[in-house]
Amino acid sequence: MKFDKLQYNSGYRAGDNEVRSQDPGDFFYRVIENAGLVPFRLIFGEQPGEGSYSDVGAGITDLLGVASGDFTEKVFESMIEKIVPLSEDTPADISQAHQKFINGEIRSYKAEILVKTTGDERKWIHYASLPLIDEETGKASGAFGILYDITGSKLYLERIKEKEDEYDRLKTDLLQNISHEIRTPLNAIVGFSALLGEHIDIPARRKEYLDIITRNSDHLLEIIADIVEISKIDAKMIKIRKDKVNLNSVLLKVYDQFRAEASGKGVLLSFEPEHDTGEADVYADWYKLTEVLRNLVENALKFTFAGRVEFGYTVKKGKIEFYVSDTGSGIPFEQQARIFSRFFQGDSSSSRRYSGTGMGLPITKAYVELLGGEIWFISQPGEGSVFRFTVPYERVVDDGIRSRMVI
Repeated sequence: MKFDKLQYNSGYRAGDNEVRSQDPGDFFYRVIENAGLVPFRLIFGEQPGEGSYSDVGAGITDLLGVASGDFTEKVFESMIEKIVPLSEDTPADISQAHQKFINGEIRSYKAEILVKTTGDERKWIHYASLPLIDEETGKASGAFGILYDITGSKLYLERIKEKEDEYDRLKTDLLQNISHEIRTPLNAIVGFSALLGEHIDIPARRKEYLDIITRNSDHLLEIIADIVEISKIDAKMIKIRKDKVNLNSVLLKVYDQFRAEASGKGVLLSFEPEHDTGEADVYADWYKLTEVLRNLVENALKFTFAGRVEFGYTVKKGKIEFYVSDTGSGIPFEQQARIFSRFFQGDSSSSRRYSGTGMGLPITKAYVELLGGEIWFISQPGEGSVFRFTVPYERVVDDGIRSRMVI
């Protein structure tokens, strides 16, 4: 049965709202309006913004304060304050979207639009349309779509977002307070344990016990610090503070921190700078950049028992690409997809070989993204891993002037 042969009849009378039509288009218009939506048909003009709306639903007056006969593309565009496209290939500008309709580049348009009505009231509306195809040319000559008010739902979602942000801030404040209260006695425990261990004639067994207290206290402090930090990240309380940073100095600092540990394990630790010291000055957040490298090198050493750990950087296409490679145990294939998940550890058993909170890599990934970069890795079980991450290359030239270099 063909669509144009269908007949629609409600089968009952409802006063002025009786539906009795042989025209499917008219029937669907009535259904759309009955649902509280505003249907429209737009015929494109010769130039963008010169189109005319026809068959506009009567609800347009309540929605925008404009009579259906006065509603034109130019009038509508003059009301628009902000457009939020709902798909990646959709342009924010409606005129551009209509041109893409004509060119056949997109098949639909969906966006949330903030408008200022003729009564100076701001409303969020949902705008959705499909192209109307001219049978002779095969190109879009207009669009058919609907408009409806989403102001209430937008405001509701904003209030929920505000409450979530407030909850995150309160949670972070609470954790910081708890952290302070726990750190104070823990620092006392660590300090006095160190003092007790300074006695020359202390029995070996007692010294071993004091070392256990110190190590585990330090580990507990690390856990607390990581939990507080990830809470700050969730609450968007972490700020980027860029200043002049020498990349080679950052590498040297990380190397100095871990060379004794590497030497003790018989692992060769080395770093490879790309530029001379004078050319390695960039604008970046020194603390976060150092922490990212520190976390990755620490992880590499933790899982490497022979061979080497190497780190460094190169500059390419306007980005600094850092790397940390090791000849360690590698990451099992089945675990690689979860490596940046919070609290994830390759061995979660109570007798696991490696210590850690499972928060180092998630914090590292968050820092890299805050710095405007990305992080990835390749790993072969039994052979080792290579972690890489990027940050924007903003080189310092001539007395601290910032320059975005494209290499």
